[in-house]
Amino acid sequence: MPRRLSTTVAEAGAGVRLPEVLALGFTGHRKLADEARCRGWIHAYLAERKTAEKRTVVGVSSVAAGSDLLFAESCIALGIPLRVLLPLTREEFRKDFDEAMWSRAEQAMRGAISVEVVGSDDRRDERYYECGLETVQQSQILLAVWNGQSAQGPGGTAEIVEFARQMGRPVVWMHSESGALETYNQPSDGPSRTETTGEAELEFLNRLPGLSDGPAPDSPTEIAAAWLEKLDRNAVLVAPQVRRLAALPIVCTALAAFLSAAAPRMHWAGLFSMAAWLAAGAVLGLTASLLPAMLRLGQRQALWVRLRTAAEVSRAALAQWQMPSRTQVVGPEILPELSGMLLGLNLLKSQSTPAAPPAVADFVEMYLKQRLLDQREYYRRQATESAAMARRYRLLSKVCVIAAIVLTVGTFAGRFFLQPGAMAASSWLALLSSALFQVATVAGALLVVHDCDRRQRRYLEIHRALAGWEKELRALRTWPPVIQVVGRIERALLVELIEWRSLLQNRKMPRN
Repeated sequence: MPRRLSTTVAEAGAGVRLPEVLALGFTGHRKLADEARCRGWIHAYLAERKTAEKRTVVGVSSVAAGSDLLFAESCIALGIPLRVLLPLTREEFRKDFDEAMWSRAEQAMRGAISVEVVGSDDRRDERYYECGLETVQQSQILLAVWNGQSAQGPGGTAEIVEFARQMGRPVVWMHSESGALETYNQPSDGPSRTETTGEAELEFLNRLPGLSDGPAPDSPTEIAAAWLEKLDRNAVLVAPQVRRLAALPIVCTALAAFLSAAAPRMHWAGLFSMAAWLAAGAVLGLTASLLPAMLRLGQRQALWVRLRTAAEVSRAALAQWQMPSRTQVVGPEILPELSGMLLGLNLLKSQSTPAAPPAVADFVEMYLKQRLLDQREYYRRQATESAAMARRYRLLSKVCVIAAIVLTVGTFAGRFFLQPGAMAASSWLALLSSALFQVATVAGALLVVHDCDRRQRRYLEIHRALAGWEKELRALRTWPPVIQVVGRIERALLVELIEWRSLLQNRKMPRN
């Protein structure tokens, strides 16, 4: 971490923080031999877990009759935030309940922070199976109230438990008849990489300083907005340093080329002076090769990409904040190190969901003004700047090449033809040294030009795509297609940053 950023963290302390979340999923039997005893066991387990955890425990479950409903009611009674996943629409789901049980289910849904319908299969039993799988996918630990016997049909507890075990998800099995607990895939036996890196990255991001002097955010939406501001400004602190320092190796290489080519012309000052100039050129060449490591350019670049990716993922989440359903542009399977941050943002979004979503037309208008049109202008401006930068670098490269050739040929001709003999060898060495430095300088310049051209093409592609999506959004009138289009837009805006992050992590590109 650059000194400026680390010092700021140490002196100012952490700013706004996202909640660290433990998503506790649930699956269990509908029919229980003794519902009262099972309620007591579930309640006791949740109370103990909530007390022992430093993280915010969030329940993830359906509210089907039986143990699912007991889990949901226990979460609400203990003040544990509950996210409800339904296999069917409320109207269809109600057909599985009698009046008394449905009244309990409705009360549990009113107490939940979010209610989401998952599953898309036409068959009713398959929808329950999909809901169970989604519960596992959205959880870090699965609690199962189960008698240990085979499933009676698709979506049974045994199938969901087996799926979780195959996924490597920690499973706490509570025997539905004895209350005995057994654990599979214990985190202490080797936690998954996703959970480990997700928690470590969120801890790092939470420690970053807050750079706003305004009042502390209060509502979940204000916390999410302040979180984005914090990430944005910390990324800005790092980015200019990377751009400035990355030019130093090229400057040193160019100076080394000049000194090496000019050294033979110092014959009037004696061999010692000429040797000193050659030595200075060699030192600068060596410095150019060592500077990336000395200045930690690779680490600085990696830190910028790290912060910028977290900021842009948070920006995408906020852009979809007012949508009626939970949406996630990228998941832990793409950015496992940001899984903790995504869980925290999802909790805040669930806690801030209004009773009624905004009208589709109002959301589209807001999204266009606050997100899409701004991004279109940004990419148009970036494409123009990249094209101008490429032209400047091409001109600079041509001028440097011509000047280097003239200087080298003139020096070589003067030293070789006027004073043949011993001095000829030094001229040859100077020519070779200068030529090597020039090749390195030109190669570096060509890399920059190539990158400018690539960025210009990429920016124009995104600009054109955004223009098409703008037209499509303006023509839509219902939520499902709007959600799909917005999801495509946000994924497109994140693609390049995710590619950069992957390349840096896997060392597939120069780190300087």
